[in-house]
Formats: sequence, structure tokens, C-alpha cells
Amino acid sequence: MSTPVNHHYVSECHLKEFFNTQEKRIYLYDKEINNFYHKPGTKKIFSLNNLNTRLVGDVIDQQSMEYELRVMFEDNFSKHIQSIKRLYDDHSLIGTIYNDLNFLALMALVGEYRNPHYKKGLDNALASFDEHFKSAGGIVEQKLKHDQVLYSNLKGYIDIATKMLMKMDPMTFAIVSIKSADHFIVPDTSGFLIRENFETGRVIQLGLPISDKLFILGRSVAMGHYPTTLVEIKDQNSEVVFRINSDLVNYAYKTVACKNEGFLRKTIKRMRKVGFIGQHFFEATIGSPAKA
Repeated sequence: MSTPVNHHYVSECHLKEFFNTQEKRIYLYDKEINNFYHKPGTKKIFSLNNLNTRLVGDVIDQQSMEYELRVMFEDNFSKHIQSIKRLYDDHSLIGTIYNDLNFLALMALVGEYRNPHYKKGLDNALASFDEHFKSAGGIVEQKLKHDQVLYSNLKGYIDIATKMLMKMDPMTFAIVSIKSADHFIVPDTSGFLIRENFETGRVIQLGLPISDKLFILGRSVAMGHYPTTLVEIKDQNSEVVFRINSDLVNYAYKTVACKNEGFLRKTIKRMRKVGFIGQHFFEATIGSPAKA
């Protein structure tokens, strides 16, 4: 049996939470060309052949980075979501689901690094600074000589995610559940990251829509002592949902997906009317730091 080479940069188990099973479609929007379209499945969206292929010595490795993704969160993704859903029936479970929340946070932390736009930019940066980083530039050049190796993939996903998670520790979460007909949108980076000093510095906040009705916001203690918060959105056309979705759309490199075509079009239309909203918007909307 041949090794699959179609590698997702948003996990398929994640995308299925935004797939409309009744209409048998998932609805997408391309920011670059302002285009709405749909697909009949999730196998060929947010994916690219040989995205995670790497060169290890002289051997082309198409499996190790895919295996890391499965081990890190894909195999137990549905279990983690179910644990969070149970929290709304029994708030006393808050202490028992922290592990689930941290595993889901890993998905957001590596989301940008999985995207082909980011991988290409990283390799270009390493190559352009060859004078200053000769060994790194040489490695990139060597690895990209093979037709099947599109990106250098110098770092593994587990290594990147665990180091980023350690820098955010301790972290608290706000969990947002939509009880209305609104939906969350998923970007081609899985979620979004907020860093100190804008593009530089450690990650201090992450956001991840884990389904079209559930969203988690992870906040480092560097932002303040926020309590873990449970938020239920019952109002139609919620301002909180709009602000979260605006951040998710803004953070996408190119494409976002949604379960509902009308809701996606309405959200994008409003965003275009008021201007794309920045990524630091809803801190005050979901609680304030607790007093020390």
C-alpha cells in the first residue's frame, strides 16, 4: 500500500466539524480574490501533496510529520470535544478537562506553521539570510533539490508545539458555546495566535474554533490573571461571535470555511463594510483579569 501524500494543513477531523452533512457541502471564501465557493467533501480542501514531506539524510520521509499530527491531537480530537461539551452539563468537571484544552491548544499553536504560505516564507527567509545563517540556508537548499520535497520542514510539529505551550504556561481558557443559529468560521491556519509586540515575541493568546458551535480562547498569565470562563451565546447575530470570526478571517492566509453559506456571506459582507477588524478585539468581551 502506497503512503498517502495528500497532507492537510487543517486536519480533516477538524474540518469535518464545519461540514454541512445535510447539504453535503462545506462552504469556503477566498480572501485574495473575494470568491465564495463550496466543496462536496473535506479530503481536498486545506491540503497539498507532499506538504509534510521532508528529507532525512538521503531518505524522503512522507510519514513522520503526519504521524506527529495524529499522535498530538488527531487520534483523540473527538474525545477532547466531547469532554468540553460535558462541561456545560456539569461545571464541576472544569478541573478534569484542562488536559483536553491543552491538547486542543496545540492545534492552534502549530496551525500557522502547517500552512504552505508560512512554510514557503520561512524557507525564503532562511535562504535570503544565507550570509548570516550559512548552515540553515545550506540545509534548505539541499532539501529542496528533490521534486517531492516542497519545504524544508526543519522542525517537527511536536517540538514546536510543546515549546510554545511551555512558554504560555500557566494558561487559562475561555470556552464559548453558540446556542443560537450563528456559527464559527475556521481559517486555513486552524485558529489564530496573538504575540507580544505584534509579530515578534512569545504567544500570549490563542484562539481555536473546535467546531462550528465551540470556540476556545487560551490566555497566558502574561495577559493577567483571567479566570477560566464558560460563555453561552444565545442571541442571534451575536457581536461576540462576529468579533471572534473577524479575528479568525483576518488571521487566515487565504481561505476560510463555514458550515452555513448564508452566515458566511453575511459575515464577510459586514466585515468588508466596516473594514477587516484587528486581532486584539475581544479580550474585554470575554471576561476581565481577576484581581490578584
